Formats: sequence, C-alpha cells, structure tokens
Amino acid sequence: MSKNRPQPQKYFFYALAIALSLFLYPVHASSQGLSIAAIVNDDVISVYDLEERVKLLIITSNQRDSVQLRKRLSRQILNRLIDEKLKLQDAKKHGIQVEKSKLEQEFANIEKQNKMPSGELTKFLESKGISRLALLDQIEASIAWIETVNKKFRYRITISEEEIDEVIDNIRESKGKPEYLTSEIFLPFSNPNQAGEALSNANRIIEQIANNGDFRTLARNYSQSASAAVGGDLGWVRQGQLAKDLDSALTQLKKGRVSKPIRSFGGYYVILKRDERTGRGLPPSKEKVELRQVFLPIQTTDINSLMMRAKSMAARATDCSAMEKLEAETKSPLSGGLGVIETSSLPANIQNSIKNLPLGKPSEPTTAEGGVMFLMVCERTGSSVLENIRPKIKQDLLNQRLDITARGYLRDLRLAAFLDVRI
Repeated sequence: MSKNRPQPQKYFFYALAIALSLFLYPVHASSQGLSIAAIVNDDVISVYDLEERVKLLIITSNQRDSVQLRKRLSRQILNRLIDEKLKLQDAKKHGIQVEKSKLEQEFANIEKQNKMPSGELTKFLESKGISRLALLDQIEASIAWIETVNKKFRYRITISEEEIDEVIDNIRESKGKPEYLTSEIFLPFSNPNQAGEALSNANRIIEQIANNGDFRTLARNYSQSASAAVGGDLGWVRQGQLAKDLDSALTQLKKGRVSKPIRSFGGYYVILKRDERTGRGLPPSKEKVELRQVFLPIQTTDINSLMMRAKSMAARATDCSAMEKLEAETKSPLSGGLGVIETSSLPANIQNSIKNLPLGKPSEPTTAEGGVMFLMVCERTGSSVLENIRPKIKQDLLNQRLDITARGYLRDLRLAAFLDVRI
C-alpha cells in the first residue's frame, strides 16, 4: 500500500470519501470488478476501470493477451489512471470541462490515424468486450490537461524573436546533414529513488515493443511528454537538435529500431528511429523581391568615414526613385538595380537585412567586401518562407516550454495528493 498523507484539516473529508467509496464499491469475490484499485483525493479508481484500460492497451497495442501480461501492465496502467484523475481534478478546479464534441472529434481522429471508417473503432472495441468509455476517459484527461496547462502557464512564457532566429539558422545550416523521423516515450521520475522503477518500466515497454506492441499506442498510454497525444511523434529531428545523450543514441540507431532506455534530465527516454534522410535546410521560398543597391567602394577614405557617408545617403533614400539618384552619385558599377530575385537564393546576411524591411525604405548600411552598402526593396511578390515557418517555430518552442512546466506541475500535484493504492 502506498499513501501520501493529507493535511490534518482535510483528513475528515478523505475519511468520509473512503467510507462512501467502500459503501459504493464493496469488496467481495463476486464483485471483484467493483472493488477499489486506488483512491485519489476524493475520487475512486475501481478494479473494473483498471481492467478495462489494461484490456484496451493490450488490444490496441497488438500484444498477445495473457494473465502474466495483465499483471505486468496493471501497475503501470494504474499509475497512468492516477495521473489522469489528478489532471481532471485540477482541470475542474480551474473551471475547465471538456466538451463532448471535442471528445468525439479526437475519437474520430484516432479512427483516421488507424485508417478506419467512421464508427469502425467503436465496433472493434465492442467486439473485444471493451467499452468505448475507456478510450474516451483517456482522451478527456489528455485534452483537459492541455487546456489546464495552457490556461495556467501560457501567459508566463515568452518566446523571443532571437530564439526563433536561432532555430531558423540551425535549420538553414542543417542542409546536407542527417535528419531522423523520430518517436519518443518519456518516463519521468521526480527524485533519484524513483529512477529504478522508471528504468524497469522503460525496459518492460521495450519488451512489449519487441513482442509486436504498437509504439504509438504504448506512447499514448505511458509517455509523460506532450508528444504522447500524437503517439510520441516528434517528426523530423535534425542531428544535434536533441540533448546530447539523446542525439548520440538516435544517431547510432538503425532505421526501424528502438533504443535502450536513455537516462536524461528528469527521466528515461525510449526512442524509435522510423526513417532517415539528408537535411533539406529551409524549404524553398515563394517570395521574390525587386532590389536596389547603393555601394560605396573603399578608395582613399577610411571605413568609418565611408560608413558615415553611407548613413547620410541612406537618410535621403525616401523611396525607390530617390534610391536611383543616390546610385548614380556613387559612380560605382556595383550600385543600381539588382532585378527581381528569389529571396531564398540570397546570402543569409542579405536575407536578414531585408526580411522585415518595409517597401521603399533603406536597410542599415553594412560593410561588404571592398566597401559599404545598403539595400532597398521596391516590390515583393509571393510569400516568404520565413513568414510561413516563424509562427510554427514559435509554437514548437512554446510547446517545449509548456511540456517541461507540465511535468513539474504534475509531480507537484502527486506530492500534494492523498493516494491510497489498494493493489
């Protein structure tokens, strides 16, 4: 039996909850399914709830059913059910209730992911003697937790433009380097004393995968990462993108293979390399720009004086017509119209100079080989690749921060909870 003691002033209410649960769920041999598996604050997890979820996992992860397998899975699934109760309780505390339409939509999404026609998943579960409520309960806890974490922590997290720029630079530099289509299962532990249990669970999951267990289903049921909602899918991961220990293991894995447990900050990872390819860098831009350039060559003038002159000229560049006159003043063959150019074909420093530059406004003068220059965009057509990917990168960074925050918050909820595990 495992217990976390409540505060003294709350003890009466917990005792009352236990008494009521015993009345509602009597323990005797003829009603084993209604006996208590665990009490989580004021809520009861029945043995029936546990058995339904174990059956659901075995069937949907393509494992061969046996008494031994059910025993091995029961404790892991019970921990998951406890976490789900805590998540739903906290969601209720914050006034969050998942609408039925959202539950049904996510249920339908799971059907689509498994290439099932509408209604087929319900029939499949019923044919195996499993209530669809077992899956809907799991979906409800997942959605409620996401909404709770967003409501409580989203406004506290800021993603800077510099962070987004750094990711874009990394993507640009990844061209020609390996990328891996990756899935993960993350099993956290809140203190070193729990590391052994997390490692044992990770090894059991790997054993289940080796016995034809479906990785996506196991990730949905066991992983404590945000990616659990999509079956552990991380998408294409660039070499060097993950933490060093994970990156090293992923690089050495063969395609289609699952790693051994990898200890990292806060827990153990199990990763699957689904595919690999050569990095493509940034996707081709659909944006084209008409550019003009003023170039001041270094002659006898020192670079500081030349920069001052360039800034003075840029202040007079009020539009593209004024820019043309300034180009003529320089008498340099490198000054003038550069034509219509695809943004993606420009050097990285030029792309950065013009990415947020309004039409008809000069860029900041910069040093270039043999002189000083500034640019002006006279026309833009199409959409910029940076314009398209910046919102996605920002959301990805936000999700990563929220995921880390959510793990710590769930750990705190567990520590503060009254838990009475009966099996």
